[in-house]
Amino acid sequence: MNITTNPEENYEKLRLLLSPKLTVPLPKNELVKKLITNIFTEEEAFLIGNGIKKGLRPTTIRRIRKRTGLPKKELKEKLKDMKGKGKIIKTGHFYILPGYLPGLFELYFTPARDDPERMKKAGEAHYALVESGFHVEHMKGDYPLTRIIAASKPVEQLIEIDKSLSVEHKVLPFEVLKKYLSKQKVFAVHPCSCRNAAELSGNPCKRTDENFCATVGLVAKHTLKEGVGKQVNLEELLEILRKAEKAGLVHHSINIQKSSAYICQCCPCCCAALKPIYELKDKSIIEVTNFIPQLDAELCKFCKTCIKKCPMEAISESDDNKIIIDLNNCIGCGVCAFNCPHDALKLKKNRNKKPIKGLLGIYRKLKKSGKK
Repeated sequence: MNITTNPEENYEKLRLLLSPKLTVPLPKNELVKKLITNIFTEEEAFLIGNGIKKGLRPTTIRRIRKRTGLPKKELKEKLKDMKGKGKIIKTGHFYILPGYLPGLFELYFTPARDDPERMKKAGEAHYALVESGFHVEHMKGDYPLTRIIAASKPVEQLIEIDKSLSVEHKVLPFEVLKKYLSKQKVFAVHPCSCRNAAELSGNPCKRTDENFCATVGLVAKHTLKEGVGKQVNLEELLEILRKAEKAGLVHHSINIQKSSAYICQCCPCCCAALKPIYELKDKSIIEVTNFIPQLDAELCKFCKTCIKKCPMEAISESDDNKIIIDLNNCIGCGVCAFNCPHDALKLKKNRNKKPIKGLLGIYRKLKKSGKK
């Protein structure tokens, strides 16, 4: 292995290590340089660039020491510090460098434990990268990796009239928040990495300053073990998610039928998934829900709450004071129906697209698409 003490070469090695297959590759440009030189010190770049052979591959401290020549005590202290700041993962006796997105981004910006000035500059770089859409093309495809989950109340209302729906349009378990999450037993609520990065960059979220994002199952256990966020039960989590809906946030998770490891509450100003959809009017990087909003004109009082709350600005008013819904921009999140004070908006099931059953299916799709 070619060992170098040249900082520029070490950071270039690091950039490549942070761009393994199955993750969004980091381009070689000034924004990425600003990002990684602020997340990682020169010493850390030397340690990772020379001590880790491949991103996402477990490595022992013995191998890192052999490759870098660093004293054992010094190496252990550095790795412990990096783990605490979310720069590297430790599982058992192994250390793993995750890809940047998803992976390092969430691990680093969620706890926000690094030097404030370095984090500020890293946040600025990340926000600018999202603005540039560096990740959009990678997330596109026949089968998007993430999907929107419809708001709770509108789907519950839909369940009540489920008997009137045709068989192919029945409400399915993965479409209902409570059923989707109840398969797990451990839940944690914690800060949002996207909002943290946006605030550090000087662009705080326009919709909320509360913590609504959650992890579940094994990931929740890891989150709590690392001292990030707080543990809640299922009913408490559902109430928190309803508060997120009230704030106009969108439930967003991995595109599988089985209960996910996380559920984010996304906004169009900060979220790496919703921001490009909102700004580019391109829904191809996510799987929208199987629902569309339907307006009851007789119940509508034209309070304009739906216009204010819609995260995609898919709802507007006509010259003759009527509500217009642009289904081309709608993602079926149900935020409008949840927040309508007059129950004039309902969700209507208009398709029956099913996510893949589990993570193995996603891996196979990525392999087939050449993104493996």
